[in-house]
Amino acid sequence: MKMILAAGLFAVSPFTLAQTWQHSGQPAQVIELFTSQGCSSCPPADHFTSSLKQQYQLWEAILPVVYHVDYWDHLGWKDTFSKPEYSLKQRLYHQYQVLSGVYTPGFVIDGKEWRGFFRGQPLPARQPQTADNLTLKRSGDTFQLEYKGKGRYVAHLVILAMNEKIQIRRGENAGKQLEYDHVVLSDARDVSESTWSFPKMDIPPNADAVAAWLTRENSFVPVQTVAGWLEQSVR
Repeated sequence: MKMILAAGLFAVSPFTLAQTWQHSGQPAQVIELFTSQGCSSCPPADHFTSSLKQQYQLWEAILPVVYHVDYWDHLGWKDTFSKPEYSLKQRLYHQYQVLSGVYTPGFVIDGKEWRGFFRGQPLPARQPQTADNLTLKRSGDTFQLEYKGKGRYVAHLVILAMNEKIQIRRGENAGKQLEYDHVVLSDARDVSESTWSFPKMDIPPNADAVAAWLTRENSFVPVQTVAGWLEQSVR
């Protein structure tokens, strides 16, 4: 049985929003893409990732997150979404033998390298599994995760942007207008049991969604996921 629930929005102060999301049962498939606006082979992968929301139930069946790396910024165009920590994340995946190399476009699905994109294959089938309820609560720029399951977990939280259109003026993609979804604008991690806190998250004006998932320590396989749309405060 699957369940995803977004609770009603309400204001706790003139400038503070409170939202709650829940998910239980089968976790969504976490699809991580490492990409760059300066990479000529990346636009097809970006389009593929964006198109998934038309084929699968977003947040419940799939949870795409797109990290823009900065190691191609020297090719003439600085990626407007790139951050060095996203490049570091990919290098750590390589160091821990999740990825066979550091390259773009590069996919990691449920903690494993996926090269099926280059062969025109569909997403790998989700392995049947179930997990306890994971609740994500928001109060302004602070988020808190609560999990009913027992044990110590690593919590991952990302703020996402959708429907981004960027005009590329230099580099390998010069002259193209590229479109992006599920762009990671900010991310954070916390290690604990039962409850994880993320205070003062950076929520830019173009933020559209938030997503979180749990992994066990020394593992990259998601145990449970939760995600949903953000409401922006009206000032």
